[in-house]
Amino acid sequence: MTLADNSEAYALTDLCGIVSAGDELLVNTTAVDLGLGTGGAHVVHANLTSPWLGAAGPGRIMKARYLSVQLGVETIEESGSAGTVGQLPSLGSVRVVLCVLHSHAVALAAAVADALGTGPGYVMTDGGALPFVLSDLAAAALDSGVIATAVSAGHAFGAPIESVTVASGVAVLAQRGIDRIVVAPGPGHLGSDSPLGFAALDLAGHAAVLDRLGAATAVAVRASSVDGRPRHRGVSHHARTLAALCPSRTAVPTPAPAQDRPISPDRVDSDELMSGTDAAWARSLGSRAVAVEPLSVPDAIRRSGLTITTMGQPLAADAHACAWLGAAASWLADGA
Repeated sequence: MTLADNSEAYALTDLCGIVSAGDELLVNTTAVDLGLGTGGAHVVHANLTSPWLGAAGPGRIMKARYLSVQLGVETIEESGSAGTVGQLPSLGSVRVVLCVLHSHAVALAAAVADALGTGPGYVMTDGGALPFVLSDLAAAALDSGVIATAVSAGHAFGAPIESVTVASGVAVLAQRGIDRIVVAPGPGHLGSDSPLGFAALDLAGHAAVLDRLGAATAVAVRASSVDGRPRHRGVSHHARTLAALCPSRTAVPTPAPAQDRPISPDRVDSDELMSGTDAAWARSLGSRAVAVEPLSVPDAIRRSGLTITTMGQPLAADAHACAWLGAAASWLADGA
């Protein structure tokens, strides 16, 4: 919506109620004021003309607990579809890729859907944006079948399925016959220069739990050939941290050497493609590097009809990102 000063804002009506033209609004402008990448629009906090006092949700599980905007939802745990009391589910037939960035997760899903004809499930953690509806990309991926269905876990909310934990979300997808799953935050990843100071660090914990439940897990390596920040050029320092902290059985799918696979004429030359794909760093951390032939992420994105960008740039133009994501997609699709 457009405000009186011609700035843009969005309203999450489940939290602030319906907004109409002419209403007086209380608006949070912090992200825009700070010039953050995720701060393209203000956020409506309250409608002062027509105050919203909330409404009882379908369930008794509260997300954004103890905040003034806490929201009641019915989760799979409350409905009884998350397993039998006292009995842990077995996820032995399930494969899960853990992905740092939301855009990377959807691109990876597009490559899997392109290869298999059916998309993987998506479990959205609360490491980024909490409202599922905030991602136009996720909605488009659901509509197109790039994602089979989605779960909003933790304090994230608004996906077709709600869960208290990532593990429950994965388990309920498995119960529904979805055994290829991507776990990743919503848009708006929080990172820093610190090796432990990034929101997706929680993926290492999710990998540990899923590993103990029998799932095969893998890390989709964040890499870039175009990111202007040195810590994210080549293999990101976030990817190195995750590889070091995930269980020893967690795979690190690695693009197979260029000489072992064809390079199509419309792709970058092999030297540029492979300069950021050496897996020696993963092996030096004790990680289980698995060399696979990557699926073509740029081709899959094009065929999906989705527009996928990272840091405002087309993801398909980032050779290193696509090589590593293509390897993770290949592992998920083929069980390499």
